[in-house]
Amino acid sequence: MFAALERQKTVMTLFSKDHILGTLDVANQSEVFKVLAEHAQQLGITNNVQAIVSDYIEREDESSTGFGGGLAIPHAKSTSVFNAAVLFAKLKKPINWVAIDDKPVDTVISLLVPQGENATHLKLLSSLSRKLVHEEFVQVLRDGSMDEVFELITNALTDSEA
Repeated sequence: MFAALERQKTVMTLFSKDHILGTLDVANQSEVFKVLAEHAQQLGITNNVQAIVSDYIEREDESSTGFGGGLAIPHAKSTSVFNAAVLFAKLKKPINWVAIDDKPVDTVISLLVPQGENATHLKLLSSLSRKLVHEEFVQVLRDGSMDEVFELITNALTDSEA
């Protein structure tokens, strides 16, 4: 039981309802990165918006984080991140992301991880990627209420901690 409580506590620091940004009215990828970084700063995940934006861009330059099917998982390992976190947002209008299927993105799950926490980064990326291949999971991300999205992502993260 203690292990289950510890997992729940860990997930709560990674992702809370405050980490859901709602629907963003943005025109491009750079604006998404800026809004995500500003939100991370408001949550105390970072104190350097520009560094986070730069880290997102640097990661995107390595290869696109456009997962396909309208989804993107922008992520960054950064010395400017204090603690690992997951952020979620829907986009008012799909935007170009150079995704693997060349389709625009309308749903974003962002991962921010402190530099050096490679295992955490890979575990989060892996657990969410495995869920994103399931149509039912993606449908809730797109059409679900904030509470439904929160529960869905929390469960995915909890499963990854088991």
